[in-house]
Amino acid sequence: MKIAIMACRKLIGKCSGSGCFDAYNESKDAFEVYNDDKPVLSSFFYCSGCKTTLGESENWEHKMAQLKRKGVDTIHISLCIKVECDNYSKHEKILKNYGFNVVHGTHKQKEKSKIRL
Repeated sequence: MKIAIMACRKLIGKCSGSGCFDAYNESKDAFEVYNDDKPVLSSFFYCSGCKTTLGESENWEHKMAQLKRKGVDTIHISLCIKVECDNYSKHEKILKNYGFNVVHGTHKQKEKSKIRL
């Protein structure tokens, strides 16, 4: 079994993905379901976008084909999509139409911290 994580394109400049990877590496939160049979994490990618984030070169068909070729069968829709997106159910439906199993979430929401630069 191979899995992937789909994150929100709006947060490319803010999110490092570390919350998702911590949850996966520690087998906690949404990744607890795998118990001792931990799948390979094959991809971390961004959603198809929305009106404000969809790029001209976006090729969703190619992206889905890559995941299929790599043997990904399950995609976790990240916490940031749940928080930021008005089209959560649309994303879920698209992924299911491509034949992927969908798991809601990755990690739990943490308090926002202020980063000083």
